[in-house]
Amino acid sequence: MRILIADRWTGGFLDEALPPEHLRIAPVFWVRLDRIDDLYFVRSADARMLATYVRQVGVRSTARKVVSRYRERSRNERFVGVGLGLVVGAPDRTGERASDAVFFVAPCHPACMERVVLHRDLVRPAAERVAGGPVVYRPSPVSPGPVVDSGLVGWSPSSGARVEPAAVDRLAAWAAGEVAAPSAGGDRVLSVGTAVREVDPPRPPLQRLPLPLPRLPRPARVPARPTAALFGLGNYAKTQVLPFVAPHLDVVRVHELDPTQLGNRRRRDVCWDTAPGLRDGERVDVLLIAGYHHTHAPLTLDALAAGSVAVVEKPVVTCESDLEQVVKAVDRGGRLFACFQRRHSPINDWARQDLRLRDRTGPLSYSAVVFEEPLPRRHWYRWPISRSRVVSNGCHWIDHFLWLNDFAAVRRTSVFQARGDVVTLAVELVNDSVLSLTLTSAGGSRYGQREYTELRANGRTVRIVDWTRYEAEDNRRVFRRHRLNRQHSYPEMYRSICTRVTGGDPGDPSSALAATAELTLRLDAELERLR
Repeated sequence: MRILIADRWTGGFLDEALPPEHLRIAPVFWVRLDRIDDLYFVRSADARMLATYVRQVGVRSTARKVVSRYRERSRNERFVGVGLGLVVGAPDRTGERASDAVFFVAPCHPACMERVVLHRDLVRPAAERVAGGPVVYRPSPVSPGPVVDSGLVGWSPSSGARVEPAAVDRLAAWAAGEVAAPSAGGDRVLSVGTAVREVDPPRPPLQRLPLPLPRLPRPARVPARPTAALFGLGNYAKTQVLPFVAPHLDVVRVHELDPTQLGNRRRRDVCWDTAPGLRDGERVDVLLIAGYHHTHAPLTLDALAAGSVAVVEKPVVTCESDLEQVVKAVDRGGRLFACFQRRHSPINDWARQDLRLRDRTGPLSYSAVVFEEPLPRRHWYRWPISRSRVVSNGCHWIDHFLWLNDFAAVRRTSVFQARGDVVTLAVELVNDSVLSLTLTSAGGSRYGQREYTELRANGRTVRIVDWTRYEAEDNRRVFRRHRLNRQHSYPEMYRSICTRVTGGDPGDPSSALAATAELTLRLDAELERLR
């Protein structure tokens, strides 16, 4: 389909998938209202920041990040729009039929789209007789623009928040008047006519004419790699998941809800899909799950039910009911690998040796202060369904602490939230080891998240700064220092997981998955009670 990107009516984009309770609408009139600037992390072209990233993660990783962010420029253009259109697709039991005329509100969309999929709560019936045809696009309203309810700006049906019906009613009523208002001369007529297409199947490579070269011996056949499907083509997937699984897995399909993230110039050898879940008949060996946090558990359950391996980014679950089902699925033989990258670092071997943790002669004191990057005001991490920062980010340190203690049982917990943007968590295990974790986004940062961690045991101390600088000391001297690439854990994590996948490893035990998830959700619930 066509989408208005940077004021150009550009083709080649896939259509959005049509889930239950949604309608596919072909607009005939679209008026653009407010621009939304606080949804995503948008990086400026800053040479100083670029140089800092190169020093921290290297030239190749920085280049991947720059390319990823550059390709997101189409996604970053988001507006509130209203309009009039025809229903051209409706799942069962939505109440609307194809060819019905409707007013609609597009609360978080490009400037204009040839077709748009919206939740039925954003749609109102129209009495006007509407014939299909080109889209009349109005870049700014003729009549006085309405005040858009703040809860509607940037709203997503995936967020877990309710949309206020009265706010949609007001915009639909205003749109009826705007359609009837004479144009002020700024309207554009945008052509339509492309076919609905949610899936872009792989295409065969271009045939090349044979060259008169001498016949060479045929190389030995390379064993086929396991096939994989990726769910969620965000910045993390583009810069960490895909580059590091490529040597081990054959990623044959990519699922991404947002057509602008997929872009209109896609690789020919991969199947691209906007469906939020597995299609009927879709079978792959491995599911790489890196989408919205609340989708991790349902996709994991679908993968395990289909006999696929689930490689899941953190957090594995966001609620207790999902945890119970995932644990049961793993206990029945499902293979799940959780992507907690802090487990996959040489820092762990150094710390175990330097603190004499292998001897288990004393408890571990684990203290960390994490300076998170401030989230945009409407970022999806802030959705109610995503839970708090304890679930979305704090789970890394919670899991690392439990993993270093062989997932010992929890004795007691405590949560403190200051009036400022500071959350402090405390955990004591039955082996007397203690975690103190402070999460805050106060302060500035030259390159994203910062952290300072101290581990103490058996009269020795280990200091870890930004997961790059390691220092161990006793009462007399500093006896070990190391400096690592900031992202050193990721390639090792995916190499290790993929090796275990191809080697038939049963995956992470359900007891370890449950220990991290239960403690994370327990701390999140205690934080919620303080609010």
